[in-house]
Amino acid sequence: MKGILLTLVLLLIISCDDKYQNEEFKAIEEITNNYLVKNHLNKTIEKPRIPSENEIEEVYERPLNVDTLDLKVYLSDALLPISQIKEDNEWMFDDNYFGTKDSLIFHSIVNSTEFKNLKYREFEKNKIQFIKPYRQFEKSKEKLEENEEYSLLSFSRVCFDGKRENGIVVIEYRNGNKGFTSYGNHMAFLIKKINEKWEYVPRK
Repeated sequence: MKGILLTLVLLLIISCDDKYQNEEFKAIEEITNNYLVKNHLNKTIEKPRIPSENEIEEVYERPLNVDTLDLKVYLSDALLPISQIKEDNEWMFDDNYFGTKDSLIFHSIVNSTEFKNLKYREFEKNKIQFIKPYRQFEKSKEKLEENEEYSLLSFSRVCFDGKRENGIVVIEYRNGNKGFTSYGNHMAFLIKKINEKWEYVPRK
């Protein structure tokens, strides 16, 4: 009898872990696309600025049709413990939602037991579906051309609230060319499930 109960408990724990990791995968996939569109694609397709007199006179117009673009993304499969990142980078978790409801949600998740207990894990990054014009590439399998641009994304574990309607994740984003990075960001973000899709809440 005890053996049966133990088996049932183990199956319940495994089932809960699977559901959590499935929601975590969904959040990472949707936040990846959401973040790239807001922080990269919109800048890529914006109208070209007029160069100053000191710059090269020839203007290189960027294509406005996303179907003509081929934007490469390197995605890390390592999800670091979010509590460890906070311990090493306390400033990332400074509350700048300024006393709003989001501020209360942010604090409650950071102070939760789940936040402290999430461990390192790897996920199947090759199953992530990118929206056009982005696609995933592996540095070891595909060479970059000189001056070819690409983006790099990595995530912490995603810590959800009890209802899995809100969460916190650390996003590390870099954009650059072969051999160097031109700009990037590394910050903890509040994420929300809106109309069954995860979106990140920009820092103020």
